[in-house]
Amino acid sequence: MPPNRTHRRPWLVVLPLGFLALFFYLPLLGLLKESLFTAGDSSPLVTTLKDPYFWHLLRLTVKQASLSALASAVIGLPLGYILANHRLPMPRLWRALTVVPFVLPAIVVALGFILFFGHNGYFNRALMALFGVRLPLLYSFQGIILAHAFYNAPIVARTTAVAWEALDPALEQGARALGASPWTTFRKVTWPMIWPATASGALLAFIFSFFSFPLVLTLGGARYATLEVEVYTQVRVLLDNTTGAAFALFETLASLSLTYLYLRVETRNRSQYGSYARKRQHRPLFGRSWAGNILLVIYLLFLALLYGGPIGAVVYDSLVGENGKLSLEAYAFVLKWDHAAQIGHSPLGAVVNTLRFAFSSMLLAVFLGTALAVSLPRLSRRGAQLWETLAMAPLAVSSVAFGYAMLRAYRLGVLRYLSLGPTGAIIAAHVVLGLPFALRVLRPHFQSFDYRLVQAARSLGASPRDVFFRVTLPLSSAALLVAAAFSFSISVSEMSATIMLAQPGFSTMPLTIYHLVSAREFSAAAAMAVLLMWVMTLVFAIMEAAGQYLISLRIGGDHHVSEL
Repeated sequence: MPPNRTHRRPWLVVLPLGFLALFFYLPLLGLLKESLFTAGDSSPLVTTLKDPYFWHLLRLTVKQASLSALASAVIGLPLGYILANHRLPMPRLWRALTVVPFVLPAIVVALGFILFFGHNGYFNRALMALFGVRLPLLYSFQGIILAHAFYNAPIVARTTAVAWEALDPALEQGARALGASPWTTFRKVTWPMIWPATASGALLAFIFSFFSFPLVLTLGGARYATLEVEVYTQVRVLLDNTTGAAFALFETLASLSLTYLYLRVETRNRSQYGSYARKRQHRPLFGRSWAGNILLVIYLLFLALLYGGPIGAVVYDSLVGENGKLSLEAYAFVLKWDHAAQIGHSPLGAVVNTLRFAFSSMLLAVFLGTALAVSLPRLSRRGAQLWETLAMAPLAVSSVAFGYAMLRAYRLGVLRYLSLGPTGAIIAAHVVLGLPFALRVLRPHFQSFDYRLVQAARSLGASPRDVFFRVTLPLSSAALLVAAAFSFSISVSEMSATIMLAQPGFSTMPLTIYHLVSAREFSAAAAMAVLLMWVMTLVFAIMEAAGQYLISLRIGGDHHVSEL
C-alpha cells in the first residue's frame, strides 16, 4: 500500500542523490573536462580517436566480447533448456548453482583458470599423462573467451529458462500432434518464441565481456589488452593521465550506450512473457534416446569440468605445500601481519582492509538505499523514474573509468577539500557501486509496504523508536538483509575501481590475490581466494540467521500493534 503524506518523506531523496552528485557525477564531469579541454591544440579525446592503436584496441575488445557472448549462448542455451523442461532433484539448488559463478570474484575465477587450465595445470597434467598432449588454453585469446563464458553462460541459461517456462506448452503439443518432429517443433515453434530472451542474455554477456577487467588483466596481459585494461595501463603504469582520461571517457560513453540498448531490448522482451494456466510438464532428465542421453552426459561432464575444475583447483592448491604434500603453509602466510616482500604489504592487513571497507560501504549503501526507496513513492511517476534512473546510473559506467575519475577528483578535483584519503575514496566508490543493487532490492519492498501498521502503532501511543524496532524493522528485515548482502559482496569482490584508488597499505583481498598471482605465489593466492570465499559465505550465513530471527519477530505480528 502506498504511504500517505504523513509518513512519506520525499526530502530523504536529497541524501542519496547528494551523495551520488558529490562522489559520482562530479568526478565524471571532471573526467569529461579533462578529456575534452586542454591547453594544447587538440583535445585528448580527439587525439586518441586519431590514434591507430585505439582502433586496434577497440576491434580487439569488440571481437573478444562478441565471441564471448557467442560462447556464453552456446553453453547456456542447453542449460536453460534443462532447467525449463526437465525434472531435476532439488530444483531450487540447481537454479541457485547457476548464480554461483556469477557472484564469484573475477580474480578468483582467473586464478582457478590458471591453476586448472594452465600449461602445468591439473587439466593439462591429466591430458599429458593420458594422451601425451597439452592444450594451450591459458594466456590466449581462447582462454579469455572461455573464462568469460564461465561467468556469463549462467546469465543466458536463466533468461532462456524464464522465457521457455513462460511459453504456452499447448503450442509445442499442437505441433507434435500434427506430426512435427522434436527438432522441427523447436525450430518452427519454440525458437522463434524464446530467441529474444536468449539474445537479451547474450547482449548482457557481451556488455560484461566488453568491460571485463580482472579476467583480461590476469589472463590476457599486454598482448590481449582491451580498452578497459588500457585505462589502467595508461594511468597506473605509464602515468599518462591525459590519454587515460580520453580512454576512460570513451569507455563511459560506450557503457552508457550499450546499457541503454540492453534496457530497450529487455523492456520489449518482458512484454512478451506470459503466464499460462497449463503448467509446463517436466520430463525426467534422461529419456529413451541413447544418442540424446550420451549427448546429455557429455554436456554435463563438460559443465563439471568447466565449473568444478577451476574452483576445485583453487581449494586443493591452497592445501598443497612446495613439496607436493598437504600443508597449511599458504594459510599461515596469508594470515600473518608482517610485511610480505612478495606483495609489498601485510596479507592479514589486506583482510582487515577488505572487511573495514565492506562493512562501512554496506552500512552507507543500505542507509542511502533505504532513504531513496522510502522517498520514491512520494514523488510523481515521472519524478520517481528520473531520480531512480540517476541512482542506477553507476551500473552503466565502467568501473575502471569511474575509479580513475574518483582518483582525479580526490587528488586534484573538488573532493580534495574533503581530505578523503585512500580509505574514504575507496569506501565512497564502493558505496556508489553498491547503492544501485541495494535500491533494486529495497524499492519494491517499500513500494508495497503497508503503512497502516505504522499509523495504527502511532495512534496507540507508540514512540517512533518503538514503531521502528517493533513494526518497521521486523517487517523490512528480509529486504534490508538482502540489500546488505548484495552491498557487502560488491565491496568484498570489487577490484576494478579499487586498483585505481588503492595506495600502499590500503590493499584488499582481491588486489592481494592479483599481486600474489603476479609474483607466481599460486598457493598463497589460492589460500587468500579460499579465505575470501569463506568470508563471503560466513557473512551471508550470519545475515541469513539474523534475518530468520528478525522475521520470527513477525510471528503474531498482528499482536505487535495491539501490545504497544
